[in-house]
Amino acid sequence: MTLPGEQQRAGIYTRMSIAAVGDTTKVDDQELISRELAERRGLKVGPVYCDNNKSAWRKDRKRPGWDKMLADVEAGQIDAIIVYHGDRLIRQPWDLERLLALAESRGIRLLSPSGTRNLDSADDRFILRIEAAQACRESDNTSRRRKAQYERWRREGKVRPGGRGGRPYGFATDGITQVPAECEYIREMAQRILEGESAGAIARDVSARGARTPTGAEFAHGTIRKMLARPRLAGLMPDGESRAAWEPVLDRETWERVRLALDAKAAGFSHATNARRWLLSGIATCGAPLGEGECGSPMRLNPSKGKNGRHVNGYQCTRRGCSTYRSAEHLDAYVSVRVVARLNAEGNPAAELPADPGHAAEWARLQQERGEAEAMAQEYEGSAGRLRLILRRLDSIDKRIAELRGLADTSRRDRLLGQYRGITLAEFRGLPLDVRRALVTAAVTVTVLPASKRGPGFRTEDVRVEAAA
Repeated sequence: MTLPGEQQRAGIYTRMSIAAVGDTTKVDDQELISRELAERRGLKVGPVYCDNNKSAWRKDRKRPGWDKMLADVEAGQIDAIIVYHGDRLIRQPWDLERLLALAESRGIRLLSPSGTRNLDSADDRFILRIEAAQACRESDNTSRRRKAQYERWRREGKVRPGGRGGRPYGFATDGITQVPAECEYIREMAQRILEGESAGAIARDVSARGARTPTGAEFAHGTIRKMLARPRLAGLMPDGESRAAWEPVLDRETWERVRLALDAKAAGFSHATNARRWLLSGIATCGAPLGEGECGSPMRLNPSKGKNGRHVNGYQCTRRGCSTYRSAEHLDAYVSVRVVARLNAEGNPAAELPADPGHAAEWARLQQERGEAEAMAQEYEGSAGRLRLILRRLDSIDKRIAELRGLADTSRRDRLLGQYRGITLAEFRGLPLDVRRALVTAAVTVTVLPASKRGPGFRTEDVRVEAAA
């Protein structure tokens, strides 16, 4: 507590709900105004608690500055709180009640340019509760209006503009207008991925040539991988099926080939660093008996020494204690033959498949119905019978959406298989490794069984290669 004649210690609280990366202008202004108020009132400024780019309305929000301020109130470290405006401090009634409970009988004042409240006064607490309820209602109304706006955009094939740096790479801040120079970089990156070049090497090269992300940072391999996998580049909404309002940067066929190449490359990243150098690392699985089923662990490259002292490359099961092992050279050669046979089989998809298999319209309709059902669920929250019917409809919509996702994945795989229909073994071996890995994943499943006989040699009966489902 403050001793007689001692200046009261005031903590300053500043908050901004949405701020650009690294931008502290608004909270700095709040602090300046609060310091001027403290000087006029003869208060000694103590800690400054800042929550930049933090919401006070969301229930799952985290406000480190707010939490530290409450701890200091409880410890008696401050006697007053200065804030630019009450809504910077509180947007939910329970936050106010928590502050009031801690400030009880401490005589703490709440100051802002618009007035002063004593948290120990019943009349002031009454006014504060009214103001907190009004702030909460306004936040709810703002949220409702934004949701309605986003739903309208979705029906029009638009999404929320922005992202890190205020816009997606390749597009202006409206999210629709293309930036030609950046789109050229995107097309170049996609082509280089398909040619087997690593995302890391591409990132270093384009960064050295002056390319920068919307935040002004250099490109990294993760930035390129995430960017090229986004449906936006193919002129699609985030669901990957519905047509968007902007023009595509990549045609859909190219975009899906890039995605498959990236997926194939990522398959080996979780365990081995040499996955990008070997055809089946992370793709082939172990078929050793385990319990009532099979091991199922991925096979990774594990070089070993042969009896003559020469290094031999082989795939080893990653499960501890499992000894399933197979020569990489022989297994790669055998699976390559089987994949080429699959690509030349009569059942292989036609080389030309429609870009839209007919699901986009249904997908868009279901998304619209889902939004309407969610709105109705909120409207009829107090009616148990009506709410049950709406929730059943939502379950039905979600089930069909999941089915369409599966069909979209199948269609994507079929387009890749159709593109390489009729390829020869020599042509297959000449493809970039990432493309070959993508074709293996799309065409077959490879299961390596324990050796049926001891001794040297490669036996095809110890490998199970089946058409991918």
